[in-house]
Amino acid sequence: MTRAYLALAAICIIWGTTYTAIKLAVRDFPPFLLVGMRQTSAGLILLGLAWANHKTSVPDRKYILRQALTGLATITGGNGFITWGMQYVSSGLASIIGSLTPVMVVLFSLALRNKERVNLMIILGVLLGFGGLGIIFNNGWQDFLKPEYSMGIVGCFASCCTWSLGTVLAKRWNSPDVSPLMNAGLQITAGGMGGFLLSALFDTHYDIHHTIHGWAAMIYLICIGSALAFTLYMYALKHLSAAVSSLYTYINPVVAILLGWIVLGESLTTGALMGMAVTIVGVWMVNAGHRKMRREMLRRVDEG
Repeated sequence: MTRAYLALAAICIIWGTTYTAIKLAVRDFPPFLLVGMRQTSAGLILLGLAWANHKTSVPDRKYILRQALTGLATITGGNGFITWGMQYVSSGLASIIGSLTPVMVVLFSLALRNKERVNLMIILGVLLGFGGLGIIFNNGWQDFLKPEYSMGIVGCFASCCTWSLGTVLAKRWNSPDVSPLMNAGLQITAGGMGGFLLSALFDTHYDIHHTIHGWAAMIYLICIGSALAFTLYMYALKHLSAAVSSLYTYINPVVAILLGWIVLGESLTTGALMGMAVTIVGVWMVNAGHRKMRREMLRRVDEG
């Protein structure tokens, strides 16, 4: 369990930096082509590593199909739509919409009657965490009224919904007998191929501007943002609930703000501190609710 939380902490830091990397890369690459190149490359790297590990079992066709569907939701939809949407919206607005992910995960878990249940404390913690980020990015709410942001808002909401659905499906369909490396490789590869399809349908051009910054961002996104971080995400999902695993969307902005204050000397406002405190309490409540459910489950097993 400790390793799973360490993996989640690493995800919070890594995916907190990918917003900047995407902003740099999308200047030089068409958005959906960027998704296809980034994710397919990362997926093939992971499948190669999984294949080289002789202890990794090869899943059957039905399992591979389910992993592909999950990848289409999380990667093609989740990563693809946010990459496209960030061409049009501010980072503050994208953060607010992205922080709806744990809320959507809980709603999808309830709607699909997932075997993983939630209790009142988890629901309240998720809502409180979202409220905390709403306080931190209070200026971002104004961007909802800007007409030029409308398409980007749609893209960010679509990303939030598809990623949340994929997270719930991954928690349901990922087998504990299959390594997180294999699961991540299958999902990312399928999602990356879906990105190429969206590129053929929606990218308005296919011009690539070859710059050092653009390619450096691409390499970082492939190796760190996708291959490493998504494998860690699969590991966290294997040992933690879907709601807990999705809390990185609450912690990422807090990490980014604190790093900006410590490293770059950026201002840290009272409102931001209040929002962080509310968000942290929400995260604590979700974890406390998850631990309570685990204790009750273990008690029922012992009584049975």
